[in-house]
Amino acid sequence: MKKLNLLILLFVTLLLVWGAREISWREALTIASGARHELIALAIGITVVRFLIWSLKWMLFIKPLAEVRFSRVVVILLAGLFVSTSTPGAQVGGEPLRAYYLAREAGIKKSAAMATVMMDKAGNYAAFFVFSLVSIFLLWLFLEIPPALKLLGEVLLLVLILAALSSTYIKKSDATQAKVLRFVYHLPPLKMLRQRFSSYAAFENFLSSRLELFLHTLRKISTRRSALVANLLLSFAMWSTSYLKTYLIFLALGVNAPFLLVMAVKTVAILVGMASFLPGGVGATEAMMVALFAGAGIEGSAALAGILLSRAIYYSFALGLGYACLLWLRLRG
Repeated sequence: MKKLNLLILLFVTLLLVWGAREISWREALTIASGARHELIALAIGITVVRFLIWSLKWMLFIKPLAEVRFSRVVVILLAGLFVSTSTPGAQVGGEPLRAYYLAREAGIKKSAAMATVMMDKAGNYAAFFVFSLVSIFLLWLFLEIPPALKLLGEVLLLVLILAALSSTYIKKSDATQAKVLRFVYHLPPLKMLRQRFSSYAAFENFLSSRLELFLHTLRKISTRRSALVANLLLSFAMWSTSYLKTYLIFLALGVNAPFLLVMAVKTVAILVGMASFLPGGVGATEAMMVALFAGAGIEGSAALAGILLSRAIYYSFALGLGYACLLWLRLRG
């Protein structure tokens, strides 16, 4: 994992150096300050629509289990997004928090609530996977990237694919899983956890029952084909609003960036941010976007101005509003 992180860091650093050759931060900030306000407001409105679509997606799987107000679902979603954005990795830290607060709000088991989160997440990943394939194909064909960087990027992509396949398809034996579970149970930091159970067998039985409920709930909500189809379609719509937001920001700056180019650049940048193991992919995502837009012939300072505005809107929702929602949930007790 450390070697993979170093490879990603090297790739992003080289791209940043290559893409930032003619970038002036002062000029970028000047360009950003001259953006058309009506298009920036529209981009913010599109972001609001994105989170409403996401909440509606999640509601599809909550409805068969419990009645929860839509406004509460939005608040829990944004609180989870805050945790996901502020923790390293592929934005998965907020899922347990979403499940925890949904279980409290709906009066259901946390394992059942987690099943709804996983079904919602599956739609997001499926749509993003399709966008990723299309985006990588477009960029590798049409971007003027130096051959050495292109080769390094292909090696990195191959390593990531192999790592994903190995974690998905390599099956571990029951004996290995039992050893891992017993090892986790006896870790010194988990002393308080062990005190809740009379023995390791009680701990194992507790996990088995929760897993059984999780799988039962997953099977129950996955039989609703209309919900699965709607989840997938809404996932595509949700990602499309994200690309549209950035596209509108570039229009506000007077930058002629085709929508497909914005989609491809943003998708690949998010992929790199996920793989960078930095909180929210901050730094890696922006560096990749700057470099790729520069490779597409967009002036560096203008590209940086668009990226700064786009990310500022996202972080104001994910971190600002998300933290406010989490604080409200905690104060609510």
